[in-house]
Amino acid sequence: MIKKRRPYVRNKDLLPVMAEYKKTGKISTELGEMIWKIASNYSKKGNFSGYTWREDMVSEAILTCLKYMHNFDAQKQAKPNPFAYFTTICHNSFINYIRKQNKHSKIKDILYQNQDKMQEDIGHVFAIKGINYQIFKEK
Repeated sequence: MIKKRRPYVRNKDLLPVMAEYKKTGKISTELGEMIWKIASNYSKKGNFSGYTWREDMVSEAILTCLKYMHNFDAQKQAKPNPFAYFTTICHNSFINYIRKQNKHSKIKDILYQNQDKMQEDIGHVFAIKGINYQIFKEK
């Protein structure tokens, strides 16, 4: 009989897989699928579902989860919760990705607004005047 796969990840299923990862140091296919499910389901949340680059956000979140999964230590917690750990990583990764995309959008807007002036500069000097990146810093 084929075992049905759940469309969600439960903490009690994730904890033994993480323990196996800690022992071997190798990421199993099951662990990879669980991280993908966490990231993709979390991206469907109302905060993040309307963005056109949602798949890119999920990919970035998975990469970030893989990068920091070695920091999870079940021994330090009375009730270990790897699901919450990965969800928090995904949330922060989504926020950072949105910030980066907004910064790039602002730069593109400035370039489009100054397109005529820059074409004149390029035609004469082959150089574009620098962009003041200080205006893009978060306040």
